[in-house]
Amino acid sequence: MLNLTLDINCFADVEESRPIRGDILKITEAARRGEADVAILASSSFECQPGGGSFNRLADFRARMVEIGLGEITLLRPIARHGRSFHGFGIMSDEAAVLRERLIFRTLFPTIPARWSDFAAINGLDKRDLCSAGAWKWRNCLGAAQTFWAHENAQRDIFVTSDQSFSRLRNKAEFAGAVILTPTQTAQMLADRPAVRRHTREM
Repeated sequence: MLNLTLDINCFADVEESRPIRGDILKITEAARRGEADVAILASSSFECQPGGGSFNRLADFRARMVEIGLGEITLLRPIARHGRSFHGFGIMSDEAAVLRERLIFRTLFPTIPARWSDFAAINGLDKRDLCSAGAWKWRNCLGAAQTFWAHENAQRDIFVTSDQSFSRLRNKAEFAGAVILTPTQTAQMLADRPAVRRHTREM
């Protein structure tokens, strides 16, 4: 069975009924049929709520996932950080994990500092306030890095995203094994797999 990780932006794609919503729901339906293992990151770093802002509690995040039809997929844990992961739902990491996440951040967003203190200083922000309007740009970038780190850490097969920033990973030797597909490509691949299996049986 394929292990698929949905980029957290897929949450917003479904929430806001964007054009690829149908493809994402096809992927989650494949999970319900037992044809794929589908997961998404659970993190408080992202603006996930309508109108902006993040969920403060894991229970609220889970409830919203159920409401929009994503309630049956697996939740991945990020590196545990106060204010940037849900309480009790993070992984206590070592220095190597933190450095790997920073490498992902810098690869995805080469013009944005990977450290919050550096970003705040450059942009004249209060480094003690991670909830300010100016902080959300950095938090969303961190969330993207968290997502791919969690995907790698769980040793999953395919990362599913429509965010072109992730295409930068393919250009670095450190991510040579990354398999990244769009929701449309993934939905088509899952649709084709039963036909492949039937053909194999007939032979």
